[in-house]
Amino acid sequence: MEPRDVYKLLYQDVMRPEHIIGSEAAFRERLLAEFASLEAHQGKRLYEPILPDGSFVRINLWPFKFQQGDLDWLVAACLAAGQQQWGKLEELQQAWETFLGLCQEGRWPEFDLADVSSFSAWLEAQAYPAVHHSQAYQSRYQPSYRLISKTALGTLPPNCLTHNHKHDILTE
Repeated sequence: MEPRDVYKLLYQDVMRPEHIIGSEAAFRERLLAEFASLEAHQGKRLYEPILPDGSFVRINLWPFKFQQGDLDWLVAACLAAGQQQWGKLEELQQAWETFLGLCQEGRWPEFDLADVSSFSAWLEAQAYPAVHHSQAYQSRYQPSYRLISKTALGTLPPNCLTHNHKHDILTE
């Protein structure tokens, strides 16, 4: 992870999918194009929590496609998540400042303080925008996911509920 990737996670935590759902048609079109370009495989968990309480999750498209997930369901779940109340810019700024402070205290030595400070200055100049993952993160993890509320998992189509995922939904 690079500072940009930490910020993206914080952004998703606070602002949720605010940046990706401009219009339903455009969102659907981008999702269909990305989905068509993916090879189906089960290399990742179907979903991962992005909030400490697990109330908001990433649906990973690789296993979703492997399990022949219903794209109409996914679009509806994403749009429903987009209708939920999002955080405020001030909360995002505060979360980033907390991360910056932890780096300054040396609590996260894996992050170069000069890189974090430089990225922080860029964030301030750009008014804390949505960002993409870093190239290093993309190369290593090949992220392909969408954000939904965990409550939507209860309506996940049966073909996506392998034994392990049923257990995850019931116990997380």
